[in-house]
Amino acid sequence: MQSKKIIIFLIVLFVISSAYLFFVDSRDSDFNIGKDWWVVYFDEPKKLSWNFSIENHSDKNDFKYEIFDGKNKVDEGAAIIAKGEIRSITLDQKIGRIENGKIMVIVSDGTEKKEIYKFTGLGLEF
Repeated sequence: MQSKKIIIFLIVLFVISSAYLFFVDSRDSDFNIGKDWWVVYFDEPKKLSWNFSIENHSDKNDFKYEIFDGKNKVDEGAAIIAKGEIRSITLDQKIGRIENGKIMVIVSDGTEKKEIYKFTGLGLEF
């Protein structure tokens, strides 16, 4: 009789421990819970595409971007991106020809600024 109680106690303890660990792991795996970060990246970094995405996991949602061809500003814009959302910015049709094959994207959320660069060669046209 005593051994049945010990076995039942161990099974209950195992189930409770497993449920707690599952809860903690799922909470820590969520990008939005207790986290504050955002990132900008090119959609196709190895192809001749200027399109980029902004992935937001922060409390801020107002982003501004500027596109430079070397030193000249080619385009600018703004996007409102909710927490947990990824927004793709399509530039291929807007920009067209980049004279020196270099593009620089600067994205700001008002307090933090991030830059990405892409070099593709001279005078490529889409």
